[in-house]
Amino acid sequence: MTRREVLRIWCAIMMALAVTGNGDVAHTISAQESPVGSTPLVGTWQLVGLERATSTQPLSPVANPVGMLIQDASGHVIEIITRAARPATLDAAEQFMTYRAYWGTYAVDTRQSTAAYQIEGDLDPGRARQRFVRSFERKGDRLVLSELSADGRPVGRTTWARIPELEALPAYQEGVVGFWQWTSSGLFNSSGVNVLPAVRDASVIVYTPTGHMAVLYLPPPGRKPFAGAVPTVDEARAAMQGSVSYFGTYIVQPKSRAVFHYQLAAANPTAVGGSFMRNFEINGTHVTLRFPPTTRNGEPVQNMLTLTRLSGLADMWPEFRR
Repeated sequence: MTRREVLRIWCAIMMALAVTGNGDVAHTISAQESPVGSTPLVGTWQLVGLERATSTQPLSPVANPVGMLIQDASGHVIEIITRAARPATLDAAEQFMTYRAYWGTYAVDTRQSTAAYQIEGDLDPGRARQRFVRSFERKGDRLVLSELSADGRPVGRTTWARIPELEALPAYQEGVVGFWQWTSSGLFNSSGVNVLPAVRDASVIVYTPTGHMAVLYLPPPGRKPFAGAVPTVDEARAAMQGSVSYFGTYIVQPKSRAVFHYQLAAANPTAVGGSFMRNFEINGTHVTLRFPPTTRNGEPVQNMLTLTRLSGLADMWPEFRR
């Protein structure tokens, strides 16, 4: 099978995911739906199976999927699905169509074994603020999420393996764990003046008690939906310009107050295997991430991000006891 044929298959998969995501916007959350009943879905999950159907073919496995799903007990979620070994030669449209990332909230209907998801931010500008519903089945450390078409036909299924929490989670790491929403950032000079403020659409970074993390930093608000089901190279480039998205592992160094990110998958294929270091400072419900110093127009500057806590260790790992 040629690279173009493989990409066509993945384009069809991502289009199906997007169509499914737009199909249940009229759904309303009932009294039985709430984050309180989300326990079966809470955790850090690794994608181990992806199945898609077409209009003429039943569900069948898709080769080489990789992904991460993080859901907490207060109803926050981030999901990234892509495929392994994406070549660096992909153009912008091919990169976009082989990488799906969103974050938002979810609520569980325990009687129906369904979960309603509300997208707050998505790499695809056409999916922002959309809502969709999945059925779920939890067996041991496996979670199966299924999507149905409007006529009740199965169109997609993902199977996830729960990643165990660290048996000896360091006390100094506890404060980092949780969902954090971007609030502000920019380049600050030595006088503390923000000389290049940044603006982003709803964005998050997530640290889990398993030692994994995920990030979805979106461009400024106002991105336009694509004209067709598949973006052109220019449309895809515009949608992703200024965005940052990846998942991987992290470690915290308490003495230097530094956090290191190690990328296992990324929107940009050339970033896979890379790493970042950020110094951090937590003040109450806010965290500041400081990038290594650099220069701008010959002046020393430092990129700094401020994020607000959406959830913490108790939400990410309700059973945790020190």
